[in-house]
Amino acid sequence: MYVVSPECQFLYEVMRNTLSKARVVESMSTAHVSSLVKKPFIGSKPLAHSLVALNAAKAARLALAIKSPESEAHPMTTKSTAIENDILKHRHLVELHKVKNPMKTVSVSSYNILSRHYLWETLYNYLPHEYTNWNKRLERLDRSFRDLSKLSDIMCFQEMEYKYYTDYWKSYMKSMNFDSVFEKKPTPGYWKKSPNMMDGVSIFWNTDKFDLLNFEKINFSDYFKNSVNFEQTLDTKQRLNIRNTVAVIAILRHKYTNETIFVSNTHLYWSPKHDDVKLMQTYLLTQLLRHSIARHYRLSVSQVSEMIKQKNGPTIIMAGDFNSNPSSMVYKFMADGLIDRQNVPPTFDQYYGEKFQDQIQNCLGSFKSPYKDLYNKGLFKKTTYTPKFKDVIDYIWFGDCNEKFSFTKVLGDIDQEYLKDYQGFPNKEFPSDHIPILSQFEFK
Repeated sequence: MYVVSPECQFLYEVMRNTLSKARVVESMSTAHVSSLVKKPFIGSKPLAHSLVALNAAKAARLALAIKSPESEAHPMTTKSTAIENDILKHRHLVELHKVKNPMKTVSVSSYNILSRHYLWETLYNYLPHEYTNWNKRLERLDRSFRDLSKLSDIMCFQEMEYKYYTDYWKSYMKSMNFDSVFEKKPTPGYWKKSPNMMDGVSIFWNTDKFDLLNFEKINFSDYFKNSVNFEQTLDTKQRLNIRNTVAVIAILRHKYTNETIFVSNTHLYWSPKHDDVKLMQTYLLTQLLRHSIARHYRLSVSQVSEMIKQKNGPTIIMAGDFNSNPSSMVYKFMADGLIDRQNVPPTFDQYYGEKFQDQIQNCLGSFKSPYKDLYNKGLFKKTTYTPKFKDVIDYIWFGDCNEKFSFTKVLGDIDQEYLKDYQGFPNKEFPSDHIPILSQFEFK
């Protein structure tokens, strides 16, 4: 027979009352909610009463946020959150390995959300206006974020507009217990709009499951232009230095296991004629990740390399839009950990310095994609869907250097019958020309 202490019973009641009050307060008038928020609740009252009042006030603040004019003006908040999860409407989670302990799992998603400023009519002229209208897309994106947050512990986004991140999405996701870091791309010469409308990459993490230990924002061009890092050849100057590609690294502590995870998110250069650029950008990101790992553990880079060789290295996740399909040099670099210049396509004839002439080595070793088996079996064929281009170019890579970390589930492909009705995305249910990908991992 279990004996429940008065303290445990009290904490249980506080939690139960808080949830109850959050639901009740939603129905109150804004004025009533405001009075609750402003009402003092800690003073000479006994501790128990103060804690209950404190949680009631938190519930009131939550309801006030829901009722704020800014929220009411936004299309997302006028919708009920009791609907089914839209992410799983035409897709399903595929179990690849059994989960042994749900508390030790980590779910990571990646999603290129298609900046409104890249929705050019010449490229997306197959779409009706209702699919390209920003307000309608914004509503669908909000719903996707909300539903993705129910499936993910870490979310990586590409082409997220800086203005909407700072003005809305940052706080919107924080209301669902997700903190974030963001890196905006430098504005290119052709950009005539406000710099705040430029897009970038972001990482969101569930604060119930993770603590942020550190983060790093990366502008690739800053490193390529540095002669200490890269020989300033003609190809370096004309092909690498001029790109406005960025990345962000977050170092997170998994609260339950106390394990540290190094997560990067990037959006590599887009052009199919620049596979070499994407390869060099990936190479640079792995180098910077190794430096982040070395700084965090106060090790030399050679010590980190030795850890990786011994398969007792750190937990590393590299997510993003790599703009590279599974037959690309970037994929080979990640999957094999090495590019041999003797076996590259003849189009890769650029010269980036003597150290890249024979081999281009991944300093973090090889990586695995949880989607590899599904792709090889023809069960997962695309992460972007347009009339002229359907392929896998988005990835959630995890380092093969930590044997204690493995994948368990992925978010599967879209139902093929559904796709027959659409030339490409976005549409009334998918707000981007990409689809979100998601992988669940587990610490052993």
